[in-house]
Amino acid sequence: MAEADMVLMTVAIPGPRPGIVQAAKAMGVRRDALDKGFGVVPVDPERHLYAVQVRASEMPPAAPTDESYRGPFSNPRITPFGPPEE
Repeated sequence: MAEADMVLMTVAIPGPRPGIVQAAKAMGVRRDALDKGFGVVPVDPERHLYAVQVRASEMPPAAPTDESYRGPFSNPRITPFGPPEE
């Protein structure tokens, strides 16, 4: 999947570290809507908060404040600035 087709979302999932299936279920999307290569990345494990990339065309509806997911968020490509130091 091209990164441009994906949006960054956060999802709160209680319990042990979740996988793609649990994250998709918590967001109400199909599991193939999530980027398996990006995975489920811990943002704040103590609060059970994780980041996922979701296909833009399958993004869940805007979340009311009581939903477990938030987003989309900016996800700029991070690249080196200038030549490496030696």
